[in-house]
Amino acid sequence: MRRSRSAFTLIELLVVIAIIAILIGLLLPAVQKVRQAAARAQSTNNLKQLNLAMHNYHDALGYLPDNGTDQYTWWDFGPPWTQLPPRPQIAEACSWVYKILPYIEQGNLYNNWNFTTPIKTLIDPGRGGNGLAVTPYAPANPASPTWAEVYNSGPVTDYAANAMLIGSGMNTSDQSGNSGGWSGATNSWTRYKRTFTSVTDGTSATVMIGTKALATNVYNKRGGGTFVMSNGSTRGTYDIPITAAGIWIGYDLMRAQSVDQVGWMAGGTANTGTTPFVDFIPGGQFKFSTENASWVHWTYTVVQDAPDLDATNRWGSPYPGGAPIGFGDGSVRTVRYGVDHTVVGPMCTPQGGEVYNLE
Repeated sequence: MRRSRSAFTLIELLVVIAIIAILIGLLLPAVQKVRQAAARAQSTNNLKQLNLAMHNYHDALGYLPDNGTDQYTWWDFGPPWTQLPPRPQIAEACSWVYKILPYIEQGNLYNNWNFTTPIKTLIDPGRGGNGLAVTPYAPANPASPTWAEVYNSGPVTDYAANAMLIGSGMNTSDQSGNSGGWSGATNSWTRYKRTFTSVTDGTSATVMIGTKALATNVYNKRGGGTFVMSNGSTRGTYDIPITAAGIWIGYDLMRAQSVDQVGWMAGGTANTGTTPFVDFIPGGQFKFSTENASWVHWTYTVVQDAPDLDATNRWGSPYPGGAPIGFGDGSVRTVRYGVDHTVVGPMCTPQGGEVYNLE
């Protein structure tokens, strides 16, 4: 007898396909959450490594690294008298990131700089990208590149140092409040050379390195310059590479800019303000100018990455809930979004004497 072969009817096949589609739809969010949790964990680990590197730098030199000087000014005594890329001979003028390369297992890059080696420890995997600025290093004159050509290429970072803690090589006062200038030999310049013992607010209460905010538009256009917003206008990326240094780069490689990093304030007005983080920075030496007072304190906040985001001076991350922030004691904590200048400001001052609550 001939047996008939059983088979799925069209309706049964469609039902099976529908069930599979539903299961996939249920699984995708779970997979996404697992990936997101893994990326956040990696970002947190990166911050721990960077904060440990700051401690090791401090142990080796006796103070924390600052953010160098604009265009490596005055450390570039030569020969050659050119704005050549970062190198150990002018390390004091380079960014805080360059200074700590030997302490994150990047000693070879520190000694033999190139613009094509991304640094995994500097990249938050939640943002993707290859870790390099989209602008390649191609100076018109390789023997004597301009500072702009040097600054615009090479590795970028998703992490920023606390400007109130480390300062730059061009401050108007040191960690004790002694004023100075920037003329003459480098040993006459005023530098924070911040020591942990000078952090009177406590290292566990003071931000050292955290995740910087970034517009999602910049994820695929890493580096300095501007990006086009959804309304057609442009906005700064605040993502200049680690080859840059100095005061004005503070919005890219540092956050929590205070008045002593925003501009050259030598001989500035004494701290006579009445509203913390609006008129003045507690523990600082200078009053906010009228121009600064109108906007600076609003940038002391923690926000989630978003399209068209103004990342000026802001901490943030691509993850929901809050951003990973590293503190001076080496701990990394998630600081919730929406926290404003009344909390973020005290988090960043090393000598402000404030008490704050992250809950």
